[in-house]
Amino acid sequence: MNVQMATNIASSIKINDFDVPYELVRRKVKNPRLEFRNGSLKLVVPNGFKEHEKLLNKHKSWIFQRFIAYKQRHLFSSEIELNSARTKVQFQEYVDFLISYIGTELGVFPKKVTFRKMRTKWGSCSSKGNISLNTYLIFLPERLVDYVVFHEMVHLIEMNHGPRFKEIVRNRFHEHRILEKQLREYWPVIMDKYSIQ
Repeated sequence: MNVQMATNIASSIKINDFDVPYELVRRKVKNPRLEFRNGSLKLVVPNGFKEHEKLLNKHKSWIFQRFIAYKQRHLFSSEIELNSARTKVQFQEYVDFLISYIGTELGVFPKKVTFRKMRTKWGSCSSKGNISLNTYLIFLPERLVDYVVFHEMVHLIEMNHGPRFKEIVRNRFHEHRILEKQLREYWPVIMDKYSIQ
């Protein structure tokens, strides 16, 4: 019996004078798809699919936007240094302090606080009043940790990101836009160093 195995081929596509590397992956799938994660472009196609170059050309704009955005983030983050001196115990003690301090300020407290690795966000707050924090916050400066914890605790008051939520955050962190930008810049550095899967 002849079984066609998945094959991976490394290549590149030229877009606006940039050679964008990509990996062509042939699998037993119904439809082709493009993925751009952690600076790597992957084109997954069904076995026997022969129009991958046509598909890439069709989505050149989408590919280029993500490629340039990734390059810019790395340019901005090239001078970023992670805080590697803080221990897990120190970090959790600091978060406990923030929860108590911010809770007193806002008049709300989470039912439970957990730490876990997250692929797409720094923290989350459930409708049940539980807060989850990304364990990789341990490597960020205190001001950014303060901001993330405060952000999630405000969700105990307002679950969405509406006007009331924004006003509370703005009143405490006037530079919230800068902090959001810094969080985006730290992310690829941590992704590269610790290979979050």
